[in-house]
Formats: sequence, structure tokens, C-alpha cells
Amino acid sequence: MRRIIAIFAVVALFATVSFAQNGGHLLINNDNATANSADIDTVSASGALKLLKTVSTGGTGLGGGYFAAPRNAIAQNFKCFWVSDAASSDIASFEIPSLKKTGNFSNGALNGDYLGIGLTEVGNYLISAWTGSANIAVLKINADCTLTLVGSPLSQPDNVADVTTIPGNKGFVVSYPNAGGAQAYAVSSAGALTAIGPELVFGNAISGCSSEGCFPTAQDVTGNGQFWVWGNATLSGASTLSATLGSSGFSNAALQTYPNSGLANVETPWFSPAGRAGSGNLYLGASGFGTGYPAGIIVTTYKNGTITYASATVNSAAYYAGNVQTIGNTGVGSPLTQIWSDSSANNTVQAYTVKGTTLTPAGSLKTSSSGYFAFSTNGAGH
Repeated sequence: MRRIIAIFAVVALFATVSFAQNGGHLLINNDNATANSADIDTVSASGALKLLKTVSTGGTGLGGGYFAAPRNAIAQNFKCFWVSDAASSDIASFEIPSLKKTGNFSNGALNGDYLGIGLTEVGNYLISAWTGSANIAVLKINADCTLTLVGSPLSQPDNVADVTTIPGNKGFVVSYPNAGGAQAYAVSSAGALTAIGPELVFGNAISGCSSEGCFPTAQDVTGNGQFWVWGNATLSGASTLSATLGSSGFSNAALQTYPNSGLANVETPWFSPAGRAGSGNLYLGASGFGTGYPAGIIVTTYKNGTITYASATVNSAAYYAGNVQTIGNTGVGSPLTQIWSDSSANNTVQAYTVKGTTLTPAGSLKTSSSGYFAFSTNGAGH
């Protein structure tokens, strides 16, 4: 259901940096439509949450956008982080640990003032996906965390925002939610992009798309870079899409449904550390869609290319919800977090501890922003 992605607002997204065993931090893009800011929260091993600091981006947010877009990113070496400003079409750069803002990147050919700006780091480059101008830009990461455009932006067949790094910094994958497809790209040492095989069009590869609908949103991947899972933005229930990536592109596309979950509109898959290694939990963030379409978290298990439903946690207070983010860096990744909004757009981060495939609510914390619905998150540091 492609209209799901365009109609409603999305604001807060966050990423985790694990500075200690099973503890870490969340970076939250508040996406304020006036003066934008980002919250930095600490998360303890028991799931306790605390606001560490709020920093100004110097730009303006959209207060809306793709549910699942990764609209901030943290450098793999933990020396930088970036927060996108959708309405002012710029990206703010910050240094770690000082949290000092070092600049705001913008370019007249790049526009995110439609459904946001997606970000992911690939080696020395930040890959940026711009929904307003429907293109991808490669940005060189400078020593002070500022960004410089490399080459010319690459046009895309959809209003792109969801981009995810291929492990080993080999490239990235971008999804086309409205067009029902995905494309993998290799990134050269000079920042040049080369398509890895043809576009995967799910409707051409999966017969079930004609009845279920296939609208891929955010994606996640196993540590070997081969098995990919996408959220599927439908209201007919809860479902995901998957495929394997090789040197010639995607193959083995499949559709998974979770009729026993009681949830709707899965937007954001996230592997646990064990799942990423090949056998363990795979968490699915169900955004819901307001009254009658519950939001929450589905827990599945993944092994050798097979996804199996295990349990579901419904957040009855959530009008909408966002990504599942593991904080722990071993096993099931306990604790984990999900951001959600009530019907008045008050935003809360909820933490859960995990034992096996069972989630137990732990700490919660309201964000610095309210008045806009919170959906999307992006993860870094796996």
C-alpha cells in the first residue's frame, strides 16, 4: 500500500553506539519543523534510559516523511555523527566525543523536503538519499566530519530514502517503496557507483505480491552481506520481503507473512547480533497505522535463510511506532528499544529486555520533541 508511506508524518529516528557491553546510546533526530535538534540518550544494560544532551542542527525538520528512513547516521569509528534536516535540505555534521557541530552540507541539486533524507556510511563516504529530488549523492567524509559532494547525484526511479550499507563497506542497497523494488550498488575507492545486477522488482519475482502487495521499506542484512530482509508497508497484516545478494545482483526473492502477530505495517527489520551472525533473533518493527492497526514488535528467529515467527509484543498505547534497535552487542541484543507516538504525537522511547524470544518492558523516556508522529530509526555500529 504505497500511500501509507506518503500520507503521515515521521519524525524521530535514532541510532545506537555501543560504548560498553550491553549498554549504549541513542541518537534521535527530533525533526522539529522550526529549529531542529537531536537528542542523545544513554541506555543501560537493564534498559534504563536517560537524556544525555540535546544538540541543535542549525536547520529545520520536516515533521513528516518515510516511516522507516534512516535520517541520521553514526560513523563506524565513532568519531562523527550526522543528522539530516529535511525541510532545509541539509545535513548537520558533529564530532564525537565533543558533540560539536562542524558544518551543514547542502547542494542546490539535492532536495529532501518531501519525505526526508536517508543516510548510511560506506567506508570514507556518507551515502545520502534525497526524496524531493529522487536521487542519491555520495558525500566524502572530511577529517572534521564535514561533507563534500563527490561527482554528480545519481537519479533514481522513486522518492528514495531507505539506504543500508553492505557489510564490509562494499556498497549499499536502496529500496523503492512506491515502485516495489530494490537496487544494490558498489562504491569504488573514489566514490563512484556501479549497479550490482539489475533492479529487483518484487512483483515480478513473487506471485504473492499481487494479493498481499509488496512495498519494501527499510532493510537489514546478515553479516556476510548475502541475506536481506525488507519491511513491507501494507495494512493487510504483517509481512516482510527477503532476497539473497550475490555478485550478479538479487535472487531468491520471497514474501513472509505473520498472521498470528496481531500487528500491521511492518516497516523496519533488525537482526540481533546472533541473527546477524547466522542464527538468532530477527526483530520486526511494526509501525501500525493508527486506530485499528496495532503497532509493536514481532520477534522471529532466523537460520540459514529461513525466518520463523516466534512472538509479538503489542504496544496498545502506540498510535504509531518506529524501528527496533538492539543495544546489547551479543546474543539476542538485550536490551532493545522502539520509539512510538500516542494519538497526540507525544513521542516516547521504550526499552525492552530480551530472554530467548520473550520481550519484557523496561525503561521509557519521552523525547524532547512532540507534536509530530515518530516512526523511523536508523542503526549503526554493528
